[in-house]
Amino acid sequence: MNRLNFWLLLFISLTLGKTGTMVSENSSKFDDRSHAGAALGMKLATTLPAGEYTVLGLLRGGVPIAYEVAQALGARLGVLAVRKLGVPNNPELAFGAIAQYSAISGRYLNAEVHRRALQYFGPEELASVENGTHADLLALAHAFRAYAPDLAGQSVILCDDGIATGATMKASLELVAQLHPQSIIIASPVIAPETLTELAPLADGLVELLKLHRFGAVGAFYKDFSQVDQDNVLKLLGAGS
Repeated sequence: MNRLNFWLLLFISLTLGKTGTMVSENSSKFDDRSHAGAALGMKLATTLPAGEYTVLGLLRGGVPIAYEVAQALGARLGVLAVRKLGVPNNPELAFGAIAQYSAISGRYLNAEVHRRALQYFGPEELASVENGTHADLLALAHAFRAYAPDLAGQSVILCDDGIATGATMKASLELVAQLHPQSIIIASPVIAPETLTELAPLADGLVELLKLHRFGAVGAFYKDFSQVDQDNVLKLLGAGS
């Protein structure tokens, strides 16, 4: 195993992750998630064809975005539980992600990172990470089970506060596709350029606010990127119902 290559991947993940410290050319573009969500909702309201939409926020940071989008579109609001599968001792380096919606599960593995992590840490350690993450995911999905509307035949908009490597969004897409929606649109204020290229063929539409040439951390695009707690999510869901 080439340890230099593995830790190079780790460094790249840190610079692309949501909590990294690299600052991009568009640093602090939005005041907070509500500000970004309102702008994204306006763009969607003026570009999407008229119709009924179901907007899902990826728990938890994507929910303030989804709330504003749903308000702009007059759409149903729901949430989708998703968690990154982080390499042992460094959760910012994702070897995949898992998602849960009602009784349906979704899973995505980054083949290259997963292969290297298997070689470096072994299958038992990775299985332990996935089992622990799965337990947390089920608890999260259970806590928000009342906000999982039927998606069959619906035009679904998946929202997050930013998309760096795309692992959680890919797991979410894999899950939602199992529920037979009419269409799936990805919407996020910021998306890493290379990830946008990867995601575009996987959905029926992809909408972002900033056209980026360079990408650091998602948090660098927000003045306030504090964590979204469960009480705030429940408050938004109650207001959006």
